Amino acid sequence: MQLFLSVLIGYLLGSVSFSYLIGKWKNIDIRKHGSGNAGATNTLRVLGLGPALAVLALDIGKGIAAVWIGKALADGDLWIPAAAGLSCIAGHNWPIFLRFRGGKGIAATIGVLATLSFFPALYA
Repeated sequence: MQLFLSVLIGYLLGSVSFSYLIGKWKNIDIRKHGSGNAGATNTLRVLGLGPALAVLALDIGKGIAAVWIGKALADGDLWIPAAAGLSCIAGHNWPIFLRFRGGKGIAATIGVLATLSFFPALYA
């Protein structure tokens, strides 16, 4: 049950598209400009450095949060946080809230990998 719950929470957390939300805050659908991708790089192209840094930090943060939630539900099992992180990345790439058109998952992957194994992620 913990695995299912952490995967579901991770996916839903990953499905929150901060680039789309910040774009909507500025009256722009980020998916209709630039590369059409709902991610930090396209946010940089379309909205500028400030919004892009915010999207980058928030996307990294949701990857970190997904792994922490998985750890909280895991009772010591190492696979559950990893599964929560992977489902967060999948949610970022194919968000249910945006009809499965999301980003590329780079920032979310950074957050997940840095939380699961910091130094190997840093070296990579």
